Amino acid sequence: MRAKPGEAAQNALEHEILGEQASTIGRLSHELGAALEALRAFDEKVSSGRISEERRERQRPRLVDAAAYALWNFVVQRDCAGFRFTERALQQFTIPKEVRVKMGTVRPRQN
Repeated sequence: MRAKPGEAAQNALEHEILGEQASTIGRLSHELGAALEALRAFDEKVSSGRISEERRERQRPRLVDAAAYALWNFVVQRDCAGFRFTERALQQFTIPKEVRVKMGTVRPRQN
């Protein structure tokens, strides 16, 4: 059976789009993981006394906002790509409640 005119081009385009969506979701997953790890590492330094309270009060909100923004980007991209069961995908990350609450409401603060 022969392909209809333009069908091969359409299939190639759809394949390219799916590849780009997968690549974007992978990149955003990595960015979310990095933002959450930066927050965890910072909290660990605070609890060990290596960071002053003043620095904590100044820097931690930025890290929370950055993680919330990364979470928002990841969730929206998955939704736009048609993926369901985002909660299941998020279980691989340990996302603090304060990050989930801010998801979609803030942009990362500038230094």
